[in-house]
Amino acid sequence: MTIYGYILVMVTMLPSGDINAEALDWFFTPYECIEEAYSQENNAPFGVGFVCVEDIIPVEEKDL
Repeated sequence: MTIYGYILVMVTMLPSGDINAEALDWFFTPYECIEEAYSQENNAPFGVGFVCVEDIIPVEEKDL
C-alpha cells in the first residue's frame, strides 16, 4: 500500500442519526491536512467534524 496524500473530509451527524461526509481538499502531507482540519474545526458549528484520511492505492497480492 502506498500513501499518495491525504484527503480532508467534513463529517456531519444529523439529529436522525444519519452521517454525511464530504471530501473538501487534498494535501500532500498529513501536517498540511491536519492544520487545515484544525482551522476548519474552530469555525464549524457543533456536530460538524473534520478528519484527514489517507489517499492510497492498495497493492493486490498478484502485483507483489
